[in-house]
Amino acid sequence: MVAYKSGHSLRGYGNGRRQGVAGKEAAMKETKKRTLYECSHARVKGESIYCRKGYKLYLPPGKGHLNISQLAKGQRLAFKVCQSCPDFDCMGPPVPPEERGWLKREAK
Repeated sequence: MVAYKSGHSLRGYGNGRRQGVAGKEAAMKETKKRTLYECSHARVKGESIYCRKGYKLYLPPGKGHLNISQLAKGQRLAFKVCQSCPDFDCMGPPVPPEERGWLKREAK
């Protein structure tokens, strides 16, 4: 498992190739679904992902928090609550699937 700092955004949990967002406003508007990778309020604490604004990302169990394993595997992280969230704060364009997560995907 990779070392990560509690309370930091999800943007830094990829393979490290993404840099800045200047001049990419048009690309941000083309997003089909909002993801936690894009929102500045998504945070990692211990083994959980949570919303800094207090929205429940996932209902059963765990106080609305998600297990970090979904982030480690590079899953999409596009939740219903985020799609209509009035506090969604986009940090930039979506992180491409090939740049998400840090665990190797097993061949099927």
